[in-house]
Amino acid sequence: MPSHKLLFLLGGSEAFDAVAAEFVPAAGGRDSRIVVLAQSSGGWEKHESEYVQPWIREGVFQYYPIVPDEKGALDLDTASAKLREATGIFIGGGHTPTYHRLYATEPIRSVIRERYQEGVPIAGVSAGALIALEICVLFPEAEGDSFQILPGLGLVKDVMLGVHFSDRRALPELLEAMVKTQTEMGWGIDGAACAVLEDGSFKGVLGQSVYEIKMEDFDTTSYRMVECTTVYSRWGAA
Repeated sequence: MPSHKLLFLLGGSEAFDAVAAEFVPAAGGRDSRIVVLAQSSGGWEKHESEYVQPWIREGVFQYYPIVPDEKGALDLDTASAKLREATGIFIGGGHTPTYHRLYATEPIRSVIRERYQEGVPIAGVSAGALIALEICVLFPEAEGDSFQILPGLGLVKDVMLGVHFSDRRALPELLEAMVKTQTEMGWGIDGAACAVLEDGSFKGVLGQSVYEIKMEDFDTTSYRMVECTTVYSRWGAA
């Protein structure tokens, strides 16, 4: 496995095929043991094929879901053991607060961070990408709910994300998160796109569009947005 640290931040499930050809070789190719962090057993059963078929086409046959029980709790010992054996970790999409509660809090948070530092590639789609940040923003889900700013996994610092960026017109929400957290840099990641980081630095995109947003003035929410066009290809996916 590579000694560098790789992080794949997917805007949506439409990026699965584009990412597999880079994520699977980074995780060990045919010898990969990919652990999937899911929000529920029902959600995993519904979306299993969508997640794993791109990996299977790349030669993967070992993948292991981690899901909470019917009460929404994890078997922490089993989850930690699976993560410590993983050669790749994929954090699913869905309800961001649930993913944060399950996987961005201790003790699982420290295990994921440890594996990342050891060179295990990590990918997160939508909610899974959002909890990978140093700061995880949870927007109100209903009128009267409060805006929450919580510690994330801390795999990438000094950036905010907008996922499903173009199709959900997520720019205003991303700008709001940037202002509230006083974060100068943001990335808008389309549903069929992935931003790839090596050792904490942005290296390119897979699939469709990723947009870099630079906040120029927090008081007036003045910003500059540029489409990123550099295609990432360490393993030949491009």
